[in-house]
Amino acid sequence: LAGEIDRLDVAYTRFLSMGKQIAEVATLLPFSDMPGSSSAATSKKAGEYLFLPSSQDILEELVPMSFKVRLFKCFLDAAVSEQIARMVAMKGATENAGNLLRDLNMLYNRARQSQITSELSEIIGTAEALK
Repeated sequence: LAGEIDRLDVAYTRFLSMGKQIAEVATLLPFSDMPGSSSAATSKKAGEYLFLPSSQDILEELVPMSFKVRLFKCFLDAAVSEQIARMVAMKGATENAGNLLRDLNMLYNRARQSQITSELSEIIGTAEALK
Protein backbone atom coordinates (compact mmCIF):
# COMPACT_ATOMS: atom_id res chain seq x y z
CA LEU A 1 0.00 0.00 0.00
CA ALA A 2 2.91 2.36 0.67
CA GLY A 3 4.44 1.57 -2.72
CA GLU A 4 7.68 0.24 -1.24
CA ILE A 5 7.43 -3.20 -2.92
CA ASP A 6 7.22 -3.75 -6.67
CA ARG A 7 6.85 -7.50 -6.55
CA LEU A 8 6.42 -10.18 -3.90
CA ASP A 9 7.22 -13.81 -4.60
CA VAL A 10 6.79 -16.61 -2.07
CA ALA A 11 8.72 -19.88 -2.28
CA TYR A 12 7.00 -22.76 -0.50
CA THR A 13 6.31 -26.47 -0.74
CA ARG A 14 2.90 -27.11 -2.29
CA PHE A 15 1.01 -30.16 -1.07
CA LEU A 16 -0.42 -32.29 -3.88
CA SER A 17 -0.89 -35.69 -2.26
CA MET A 18 0.59 -37.90 0.46
CA GLY A 19 3.33 -39.00 -1.90
CA LYS A 20 3.95 -35.78 -3.76
CA GLN A 21 4.84 -32.27 -2.67
CA ILE A 22 6.51 -29.84 -5.03
CA ALA A 23 8.56 -26.70 -4.50
CA GLU A 24 6.77 -23.72 -5.97
CA VAL A 25 7.29 -19.99 -6.32
CA ALA A 26 4.07 -17.97 -6.34
CA THR A 27 3.77 -14.28 -7.16
CA LEU A 28 1.52 -12.62 -4.59
CA LEU A 29 2.04 -9.02 -5.65
CA PRO A 30 1.23 -7.34 -8.00
CA PHE A 31 -2.25 -8.72 -8.54
CA SER A 32 -2.18 -7.83 -12.23
CA ASP A 33 0.23 -10.72 -12.81
CA MET A 34 -2.30 -13.24 -11.50
CA PRO A 35 -3.58 -15.76 -14.04
CA GLY A 36 -7.06 -14.94 -15.30
CA SER A 37 -6.91 -11.23 -14.51
CA SER A 38 -7.38 -8.87 -17.42
CA SER A 39 -7.77 -5.15 -16.97
CA ALA A 40 -9.42 -4.71 -20.39
CA ALA A 41 -12.40 -6.93 -19.54
CA THR A 42 -12.98 -5.24 -16.17
CA SER A 43 -12.61 -1.66 -17.43
CA LYS A 44 -15.11 -2.21 -20.26
CA LYS A 45 -17.92 -3.29 -17.94
CA ALA A 46 -17.09 -1.07 -14.93
CA GLY A 47 -19.58 1.64 -15.89
CA GLU A 48 -22.52 -0.76 -16.10
CA TYR A 49 -22.76 -1.48 -12.36
CA LEU A 50 -23.61 0.62 -9.33
CA PHE A 51 -21.54 -0.39 -6.31
CA LEU A 52 -22.76 0.22 -2.77
CA PRO A 53 -20.45 0.88 -0.94
CA SER A 54 -18.27 2.37 -3.66
CA SER A 55 -16.05 0.16 -5.78
CA GLN A 56 -13.01 1.88 -4.23
CA ASP A 57 -14.18 0.91 -0.72
CA ILE A 58 -14.80 -2.66 -1.84
CA LEU A 59 -11.33 -2.91 -3.38
CA GLU A 60 -9.70 -1.40 -0.30
CA GLU A 61 -11.29 -4.19 1.73
CA LEU A 62 -10.91 -7.11 -0.69
CA VAL A 63 -7.37 -6.61 -1.97
CA PRO A 64 -5.65 -6.85 1.45
CA MET A 65 -7.93 -9.73 2.44
CA SER A 66 -7.17 -11.56 -0.82
CA PHE A 67 -3.45 -11.09 -0.24
CA LYS A 68 -3.72 -12.43 3.33
CA VAL A 69 -5.73 -15.44 2.18
CA ARG A 70 -3.25 -16.33 -0.56
CA LEU A 71 -0.30 -15.95 1.83
CA PHE A 72 -2.08 -18.05 4.47
CA LYS A 73 -2.70 -20.77 1.85
CA CYS A 74 1.06 -20.83 1.14
CA PHE A 75 1.75 -21.23 4.87
CA LEU A 76 -0.82 -24.02 5.19
CA ASP A 77 0.54 -25.91 2.17
CA ALA A 78 4.08 -25.65 3.56
CA ALA A 79 2.98 -26.82 7.02
CA VAL A 80 1.01 -29.78 5.63
CA SER A 81 3.92 -30.77 3.39
CA GLU A 82 6.29 -30.67 6.36
CA GLN A 83 4.01 -32.82 8.52
CA ILE A 84 3.52 -35.35 5.71
CA ALA A 85 7.31 -35.53 5.20
CA ARG A 86 7.76 -36.11 8.94
CA MET A 87 5.08 -38.80 8.94
CA VAL A 88 6.67 -40.60 5.99
CA ALA A 89 10.12 -40.38 7.62
CA MET A 90 8.81 -41.75 10.93
CA LYS A 91 7.01 -44.58 9.15
CA GLY A 92 10.26 -45.53 7.41
CA ALA A 93 12.18 -45.32 10.69
CA THR A 94 9.61 -47.50 12.46
CA GLU A 95 9.76 -50.13 9.71
CA ASN A 96 13.58 -50.10 9.78
CA ALA A 97 13.61 -50.45 13.58
CA GLY A 98 11.22 -53.41 13.30
CA ASN A 99 13.45 -55.08 10.72
CA LEU A 100 16.53 -54.46 12.86
CA LEU A 101 14.80 -55.89 15.94
CA ARG A 102 13.78 -59.01 13.99
CA ASP A 103 17.34 -59.48 12.66
CA LEU A 104 18.90 -59.01 16.10
CA ASN A 105 16.41 -61.43 17.64
CA MET A 106 17.32 -64.09 15.05
CA LEU A 107 21.04 -63.47 15.66
CA TYR A 108 20.56 -63.80 19.42
CA ASN A 109 18.56 -67.02 19.01
CA ARG A 110 21.24 -68.53 16.74
CA ALA A 111 24.00 -67.64 19.22
CA ARG A 112 21.99 -69.08 22.11
CA GLN A 113 21.26 -72.25 20.14
CA SER A 114 24.94 -72.59 19.22
CA GLN A 115 25.94 -72.23 22.89
CA ILE A 116 23.35 -74.83 23.96
CA THR A 117 24.57 -77.22 21.26
CA SER A 118 28.22 -76.83 22.33
CA GLU A 119 27.32 -77.36 26.02
CA LEU A 120 25.37 -80.53 25.13
CA SER A 121 28.33 -81.74 23.07
CA GLU A 122 30.65 -81.18 26.06
CA ILE A 123 28.26 -82.99 28.41
CA ILE A 124 27.92 -85.93 26.01
CA GLY A 125 31.71 -85.99 25.45
CA THR A 126 32.35 -85.97 29.19
CA ALA A 127 29.81 -88.72 29.78
CA GLU A 128 31.44 -90.86 27.06
CA ALA A 129 34.87 -90.24 28.57
CA LEU A 130 33.67 -91.41 31.96
CA LYS A 131 32.37 -94.74 30.62
